[in-house]
Amino acid sequence: MFGILGVLAAKRNRAPDRCGAADPGWASVAPVHFTKGLTMIQKATRKALLALAACILATSAHAETIDFESQDGGYGYYPYSFLEDNFRVNYSSISPFGFYLLDDPADHLGMCSPGCASNGTTAFYLFNESSVTINRPDAEMFSLISLDVAKTFLGNDKPVTLTLTATGLNGVVTSTILIDAEAADAFSTFKFEDFTNIHSLTITGGQEFPEFAIDNVILSPVPEPASWATLIIGLGVIGGAFRRRRLARRPG
Repeated sequence: MFGILGVLAAKRNRAPDRCGAADPGWASVAPVHFTKGLTMIQKATRKALLALAACILATSAHAETIDFESQDGGYGYYPYSFLEDNFRVNYSSISPFGFYLLDDPADHLGMCSPGCASNGTTAFYLFNESSVTINRPDAEMFSLISLDVAKTFLGNDKPVTLTLTATGLNGVVTSTILIDAEAADAFSTFKFEDFTNIHSLTITGGQEFPEFAIDNVILSPVPEPASWATLIIGLGVIGGAFRRRRLARRPG
């Protein structure tokens, strides 16, 4: 009995620690568990925020390719609109004779008789002064990475000229593509760096040579500002937690 009391008394009267404060003994048990609980919460919060950051960065890096396969066999003379890979594609005719074709000429000549440029897949062919506009249904921004361009009818000895016009964060951005007649018989890939943070992209044929074909339009969605704000706040919380832990570990 007295031996047990002596052990308890010794636990309650330990020598001061290196900071000069007496060891509280059993009273330290609850704070230790509480501190461990906070540490576990901080770790869970850090993992959640890092996962959110990875998700946002992956979204910003993820690109969509509009290859028009979903519209195979379509054609018409009137305005036409469809959704593909979370983007809206709008066709419009500039002249009364404009029309479009969504097809693979190598598989089915159709309106492309006697032949159109082909890459072996469905492409978007625009004839007689037509244009196509691409945007997002949610009106959010995106960036143009690249697209494939060719002529429509083969053997016409005509080059291809395109004008790309975009509106967005940097105002109005334009670019012109010119492909000579021989090279335009096959699809060529063009990459872009200036068409970033845009709301809308319009592709129009040149006045002298208005016919063209496009395929594999690669677009990258831009994360919403709210997502970036959440990421920044979350990273700030993580940084603050690390700083507090470093200060708590310093001897003083």
